[in-house]
Amino acid sequence: MENITEQEAKVILSERGHTNFVTVKFPKRHVVDTHEHPFDVDIVIVSGSIKIVVADKEYNLTPGDEFQLGAGIQHSEFMGDDGVTLVSARPETTEN
Repeated sequence: MENITEQEAKVILSERGHTNFVTVKFPKRHVVDTHEHPFDVDIVIVSGSIKIVVADKEYNLTPGDEFQLGAGIQHSEFMGDDGVTLVSARPETTEN
């Protein structure tokens, strides 16, 4: 699929009820070692590619692909030859 715009990615995420978005860019062949997030992950790939590894399963994502991952799930990330740009829905920060 061809690249999509950041606005198109935000529409996809907003249709799932999200209201807070962050655009994230990683350089080519960048690696993020095993980690986890304290919040659910919901992303849409805008350009480039990323491989996300969860346990023994690999997800190869390209423009227009969507990916969801629950909070606290360990995973690693491997950017493709052109790096990756993605839009991520982020939880609203509240102080309770």
